Amino acid sequence: MAKIPGRVKALLLAGGLGTRLRPLTDTVPKCLVPVLGRPLLDFWVDRLAEAGIDEARVNTHALADQVRAYIAGVNSEGWVHLVESHEPVLLGSAGTIHANADLADLADQIVIIYADNLSDIDLRPLLDFHRSHKDPFTMVLFRAPNPRACGIAQLDAVGRIVSFIEKPDQPAADLANAGLYVIEASAYREIAALRAFDLGFDVLPRFVGRMRGWVWGGYHLDIGSHSALEQARGDAVRILSARRDPRTPQLRPAVFLDRDGTLIEHVHYLSDPAQVRVLPGAAEALTRLRRAGFVCVLVTNQSAIGRGMITEARLHEIHVEMNRQLAERGTALDAIYFCPDAPAGDDRTVIENSKRKPGPGMLLQAAIEIGLELADSWMVGDLISDVLAGLNAGCRSILVASGQTPLSGLEAHSSTGSYLTASNFAAAVEMILDLQGTQR
Repeated sequence: MAKIPGRVKALLLAGGLGTRLRPLTDTVPKCLVPVLGRPLLDFWVDRLAEAGIDEARVNTHALADQVRAYIAGVNSEGWVHLVESHEPVLLGSAGTIHANADLADLADQIVIIYADNLSDIDLRPLLDFHRSHKDPFTMVLFRAPNPRACGIAQLDAVGRIVSFIEKPDQPAADLANAGLYVIEASAYREIAALRAFDLGFDVLPRFVGRMRGWVWGGYHLDIGSHSALEQARGDAVRILSARRDPRTPQLRPAVFLDRDGTLIEHVHYLSDPAQVRVLPGAAEALTRLRRAGFVCVLVTNQSAIGRGMITEARLHEIHVEMNRQLAERGTALDAIYFCPDAPAGDDRTVIENSKRKPGPGMLLQAAIEIGLELADSWMVGDLISDVLAGLNAGCRSILVASGQTPLSGLEAHSSTGSYLTASNFAAAVEMILDLQGTQR
């Protein structure tokens, strides 16, 4: 039986000295090093607020007064409440858990984050994944360019971690520990009782066989050196600048887009990540939208789940590969929503339930959770159900051609509402940006 969603708290490991970033970290704590003009820790507070996690502990050590002032500033905003856990002597990642053992009394799950990483991860699907399995521990993994410098995991067929070695001499894989975990309160207490120092060397091997891996295919970088910081600052302009600060009330426009035939090649009931191919020009089109201030949200019907043809875990693997290909091209989606329900009929213009397109449910949910102005937003897809989902949500819509739905065969649906047509997603984006410029 899947875990019932409950109270979630976070532990931000932010007390590192950042010795490889000196002399910068002689005067600025590593966790407050600026990226895009904002403290690094700010991006993790955003992710917590986005996921509805309202309280976190932050361990401090060097230059603690600066972090203390930052914590006071965040608390004054009222979105996430931060509590300092000061360490006069650094306790190590596992030692910090021991020092904050009482977090297990305040939560059902604890999210542990190494706050010196920069990532565009969304914690909401991570929490959903954790609650979908029975193991007490979930580790986020990413594809490491240098596996010898990381903790490396191997997974079995159901995503359970069957091997974990910290910084192996001969890595057997490239799936690396991202320094981000979701842990049940019982497992957190178990770790606290060990009185260990380091999670990677002393704790994680004990959870092999009781721990699942969740692979993140988006952006993830350890900012441990000046070259990494320089890379992060350059990457952030492309990857994170369009990410809305969830602590601000300003609503933003979005472009909602369908997946198959719009962003990636259409494969009938896609079930194999190896078959994922981002369409030519699609990644560049995403980059243009995000630079123009649009939030990019994927909304996809996935009836193959309802039909029993694939699992949600398999869908996640497909999206990991899609995200990886987008990240290789220097861009990303801001969010992904899917509907697993199978339709009862064949008419794509009939709303069978509010979430499945042509119902507007996924778009409305994103608008609430992300903070979107639907009247200024667009829906782009290759089926009439995509177009109608946008119109039903109060957006404007563009129908794009694909191999399965040539535009010439859809004039009969013109009575369903007014929408534009384009040859592909890139052309639709050109149209959106042209119209945006005209309106301004």
